[in-house]
Amino acid sequence: MASVTLRTKPIEKKGYSLFLDIYNEGQRYKEYLKLYVSKDYTKPENKNVLREDKDSWELANAVHAKRLLAIKESASGFIPKSSRQDFIKYFKEQAAIKGHSPYQLALRHLLIFNGRDTLTFKQLNEIYLKEFIAYLKSTDLSVTSIRLYLTMINVVLNIAVSEKIIQVNPFKYIKKGKNGDIPPKQQKKIEYLSLEELKQMNECEYRSEIKQYFFFCCFTGLRESDLNKLKWSDIKNGTLTYTQKKQQNAKPHYLPLGKKALEILEEIKESQKKLSDENHENVFAHLPKERAMGWNLKRWAKKAEIEKNIHIHVGRHTFATLALTNGVSLYTVSKMLGHSSIAITQVYAEVIDDVKQQAAELMPTF
Repeated sequence: MASVTLRTKPIEKKGYSLFLDIYNEGQRYKEYLKLYVSKDYTKPENKNVLREDKDSWELANAVHAKRLLAIKESASGFIPKSSRQDFIKYFKEQAAIKGHSPYQLALRHLLIFNGRDTLTFKQLNEIYLKEFIAYLKSTDLSVTSIRLYLTMINVVLNIAVSEKIIQVNPFKYIKKGKNGDIPPKQQKKIEYLSLEELKQMNECEYRSEIKQYFFFCCFTGLRESDLNKLKWSDIKNGTLTYTQKKQQNAKPHYLPLGKKALEILEEIKESQKKLSDENHENVFAHLPKERAMGWNLKRWAKKAEIEKNIHIHVGRHTFATLALTNGVSLYTVSKMLGHSSIAITQVYAEVIDDVKQQAAELMPTF
């Protein structure tokens, strides 16, 4: 039997938080109202509501009555107007606001599964989502793509909850992880180059500007976005100053440059002089576009007989692993990479542990 009960939860320094305990169609969930009172007025001894609590208590009771009415109407066959709204139309509107391509890809799969252009919020329940997830798993999509598309739908449903179109996001009842409906996040393999492999690539003849760009990344750990906007004015007295593009209102990072990085910069200066381009403000002034860069790196690695999936971020991984292998502390590496937390850098420490384990297994025995 469906029910809606107004309850309280003690909150430190705020008295009591008001929420609705809702049970409907075999599901129980809580709707926190973000309303607070100084006493627990659900108890018989607190019948008289204090003046300062009156507005919050009356508003909570009004919401309680509204939710109870909606459930009774639903049970009698009346579908609330909000639940009759078209989710697909709503999703398209939100996707246009967000402007990210994953929303369009998620919508494409939803339309294929749905078989038509309309889907009401009422129809988009827990059972529907589970069937949709099963469909995604049956395709050749990667786990990462499946999780991404489900996240897009989850985000839009959360917006619908905030706009009072639906009372609860049905994803609330979808289990994640190893034994759940949503597959667990896959641990990405960190690809990096050993010092021997770096030497192997260095000895292989290839375009100088590509080699300089990649090796500078390997010996500084800079992200591609930071490399591309690097200017000569950012480098003074052997120290590189940069602000991460992905962080808003971020403080500048100061990175002391090692011997190899400084040598690469001198090579670039000489190259720019030969091209009569020494006044160019960008350090990496003559590079192919992003896709062409990726193609060049893979071609170069293949020519050097490196059997790894090489892309520019491999340089950043290489910097971190080489630094840790040579005794630089995890804290220092975290700062050099510009990580906001040492927990982000911890993944490299796990890589080094694996390297140490492999080295130990290769030790001779007697």
